[in-house]
Amino acid sequence: MDRLLAYLYRLAAGLGAGAQLFFAAISAQSIFTKAVAALPPGDPARAFAANLIGLQLAQLDRLTLTLTSVAALSAILLARRGVPDARRAALPALLAGLGAFASSAWLTPAIQAMRAANQTGTARFAQLHGLSGGVLMIEMILLALALWIAPREHLR
Repeated sequence: MDRLLAYLYRLAAGLGAGAQLFFAAISAQSIFTKAVAALPPGDPARAFAANLIGLQLAQLDRLTLTLTSVAALSAILLARRGVPDARRAALPALLAGLGAFASSAWLTPAIQAMRAANQTGTARFAQLHGLSGGVLMIEMILLALALWIAPREHLR
């Protein structure tokens, strides 16, 4: 059982980190290219790209919440079974999940509402957009840390 829980922890943390890296480095960059960014704010192609990235981020937040829950629960169960350092391994997964929760409950909806109200040129929009990117980066770092300190199952 310890081996399965340790595997689930690593799988969930690794999938979460990989999904976020893919979104930040490939997906968002492929959709919102420099050519799209150069379009005027009201352009339909620019709006479509921004809305598509927003939809993907909302899905990524849900996926991250699920995966970090699996990782944290696995670590907690391992800690209860006496695996050394398993309790410590739950913390980065829980913190990454908290970041995904903040993004899904507050940041992404606020950004989408400002986009719908055509307020993308405001300082508040830029601030929220930057904060959203920062939260995503912190989540990636926390999930990489979770993999680094992953609990080691007892080899009985």
